[in-house]
Amino acid sequence: MTLTCSTKNALVALVAIIISANTLGQITQGRVVFERRTNLKKTLKGNKRAEQFITEKNKIRKENFELLFNESGSSFTYIEPDTPEEGFMKFMTQRNTVHHDLENDELMVIMNLWGNPAYMKDSITEKTWKITDRSREFDGYKGIRAIWEMNDSTRIYAWFCPDIVPSSGPEGFRGLPGLILGLATEDGSVVYFAKEVEVMEVTNEQVQYPETKEDVYSKEDLKALLLDKMGQWIKPEDLDAMFAWY
Repeated sequence: MTLTCSTKNALVALVAIIISANTLGQITQGRVVFERRTNLKKTLKGNKRAEQFITEKNKIRKENFELLFNESGSSFTYIEPDTPEEGFMKFMTQRNTVHHDLENDELMVIMNLWGNPAYMKDSITEKTWKITDRSREFDGYKGIRAIWEMNDSTRIYAWFCPDIVPSSGPEGFRGLPGLILGLATEDGSVVYFAKEVEVMEVTNEQVQYPETKEDVYSKEDLKALLLDKMGQWIKPEDLDAMFAWY
């Protein structure tokens, strides 16, 4: 078949439209602002020392986090409020910084331990997800629900967006065919949801974890160290819960 000039031009235009549509549909870098809601009465249930300070008025804590991502990695950080919070209530939740190296499948977590940083670097722990047919929207983006059986009694729900291709999310969660825009425990004790999604250029420097002169531990080594140093103040099961998501 011989193509005329006009036919060739039309074909080129059609291909360009298809490529453009596919490109627009696949977001590879950007910024997401998450709100985290923590029900302290649920997360600290059984902690007698903490429970005496929790009331109906302050049981729900709302905190914001920023996720920067591109095809090489992601950086998940706490957003400081305009007015810094005073008092001990700010220590009722963890505000960790999580860097996810997608190319090397590594996670580095700067754990905020009652105001003191502890550095952890380890390989990614794979999670087995079950993708469902349920979905919801986050700032105009469709999130498909998936379920991870963390243990016999705990399920974690995640909503991922296939249009945002890096496999990452809040707190370093990954393993789904798209960026995670929503994350929640089954009992609703901890909920993350994307309230702002912005397509923007993100450099590798913005998502790389920082060099540090401090000691960097593996997950198991850091757990053992904390148990040794703080065993009289923290129960082993509470320590396991601190690391369960990583």
